[in-house]
Amino acid sequence: MDTRIYRFLQFLILTGLALFILVQYITGHLNWYINQRYISLSIIAILGFLAMAVTALLSRQKQIHSHDHEDHEEHDPEEELHSAARTPQVSSIAGIFILVIPLIIGLAIPARPLSANAVNNKGISSNAPLSAGGGNQSASVNKASADRTILDWIKIFNYQPDLSPYLGQTANVVGFVYHDAQLPAGHFMVGRFAIVCCVADAFAIGMAVETPAGVQLSDNTWVDVQGPVQSIDLDGHKTPLILASSVTTVQQPSQPYLFP
Repeated sequence: MDTRIYRFLQFLILTGLALFILVQYITGHLNWYINQRYISLSIIAILGFLAMAVTALLSRQKQIHSHDHEDHEEHDPEEELHSAARTPQVSSIAGIFILVIPLIIGLAIPARPLSANAVNNKGISSNAPLSAGGGNQSASVNKASADRTILDWIKIFNYQPDLSPYLGQTANVVGFVYHDAQLPAGHFMVGRFAIVCCVADAFAIGMAVETPAGVQLSDNTWVDVQGPVQSIDLDGHKTPLILASSVTTVQQPSQPYLFP
């Protein structure tokens, strides 16, 4: 492959990657891929891709001028040998096309967050934060009960040795509906996906909900659940149970994930 074509492909692909990440950042969709604490690193990546793209373009322009200059001079066999040595190797060309794969996937697949449909593959848990390090426990404890998220309640049930001060407190949480086969009739899990690093390590967490009579909800419906908290044993583990006084359907939050 001609070096000038190679540099131009570098420029196009690196610019495309930078613009793709930038668009995801502007639209807020970047939070659907990675933990929000890594947004600053993504901005650095955008600047890095743009810098490499500009370097590739300048290198191409330099090679064009050099080629035009050589056209007016006699060709030196030794110089032609050096020029051939500068031709991109097969491994470098393969690397360029490998780099374009995530860009193609990103453009071909619409951005959307994980939903209850993914729970069937990953499962839902009330103790997954244990394996993710648990995060800041004191922050969850010190919040007003109505301000706690599903993740906050899960942390309390996982890490507090005495749950009695928290039983009877009122929860007010937002999540998607998931009907777990372990739960008795008239119950469902209100869940959210939590992300430690990126969507690849996402895990679903949830609180059991005992619904008022007559409430019928489909999986993946987003709801706001309010009511006093008790506990229920699932797989030998104490899980928070909301005795729902109200279950209201809501729109999916702009940020559907929680971050340990």
